Amino acid sequence: MAKTIKFTKMSGAGNDFIFLGPDYAWLKESAPQAAINLCRRRLAIGGDGLILIEKTSDGIFMHYYNSDGSKADFCGNGARCLVHFCDAKGIAASPVTFRSEAGVHTGEVTDSGVRLSVTPPTLTDDTEITIDGRSYSLTHVEAGVPHAVLLVSDIDGVDVEGLGREIRNNPSFGSEGANADFVAAGDEGEFTIRTYERGVERETLACGSGCIAAAHVLREKGMTGDEVSLKVRSGAVLRAEFRPDAAYLTGPADIVYEGEIELP
Repeated sequence: MAKTIKFTKMSGAGNDFIFLGPDYAWLKESAPQAAINLCRRRLAIGGDGLILIEKTSDGIFMHYYNSDGSKADFCGNGARCLVHFCDAKGIAASPVTFRSEAGVHTGEVTDSGVRLSVTPPTLTDDTEITIDGRSYSLTHVEAGVPHAVLLVSDIDGVDVEGLGREIRNNPSFGSEGANADFVAAGDEGEFTIRTYERGVERETLACGSGCIAAAHVLREKGMTGDEVSLKVRSGAVLRAEFRPDAAYLTGPADIVYEGEIELP
């Protein structure tokens, strides 16, 4: 029998998500299939992922599922949206502290959007791979989830779908692969980024953890300081900050609409 559930559609700088509140924690076991059903564009609500919020004895827990049903440890823009969602729905007042598979995070609703503490990224290694006879020098970064960062000169000239898919599935990044981030230097210290996301299996309009990963690489290479602005595909700007205590990601997080849908 189909059940009618209430959902909230949110956007984090263009990354879009379907949110289900704590009342739907019972959906955990079937959430992967629910993500597939609900995230289908043109056939259902549509979204890059499904976020299920659970209230446990330890507080708020974020369950994240990609649109293909796979579970991910973390999603930066999804986590920022979670902070706004919890504050707006009275689940927890800003600043909101919650857990994900990647650790403990705290986010605050500000005039500039949501500022979120994220797992400090680690620079894994530089990797050279060959695709169609051409070599690419990538940096493998763990930023809650794995990323492969490639610096490019022309961000608009990159075949993000084609090259991104090849990088995402390259054996160098293990059986689960990595998100592929393409980064180019812009004017006045601003950088531009485009990301092919695993689990969505296409380019998305923004990727929060990708911005943290890219900012970390730029900082390690001496191309920028402790604060990095990155323009994502939607045109929004996300800001990454590196402080002694943590890394932070700030940007827009908005409720787009709310509704009800029948879930088989």
